[in-house]
Amino acid sequence: MPQYRVSTFTGDVENAGTDANVYITIYGSLRAVGPATLDNAEDNFERAKEDHFTLDLSDVGRVERINIRHDNSGDKAGWYLNRVTIDVDGDHAEFPCHRWLALDEDDHKTEVDLRRA
Repeated sequence: MPQYRVSTFTGDVENAGTDANVYITIYGSLRAVGPATLDNAEDNFERAKEDHFTLDLSDVGRVERINIRHDNSGDKAGWYLNRVTIDVDGDHAEFPCHRWLALDEDDHKTEVDLRRA
């Protein structure tokens, strides 16, 4: 079972961070896996912070796109996501975002589908 090293990059804008629960679904050339919770022992998803997660998931083949979302829980749940990277078996995938996942910003959605850059 491959280990997916997922990194999230929260933007450096006012109130960019979130305390909401964040989930990712990874879509590849073979199949999709998830949603998987992005969580570790740190205070994640804070303004201008890079967070790292290791997920043991089924092989999806070449990573092609992702869906990333949060459950809108907690105070000021909106999150400004700059980008996501995924490293697995020597392959590095970048997913630019540069937008809010928030009910009161941008398109008022707490999830986004991102294609590999």
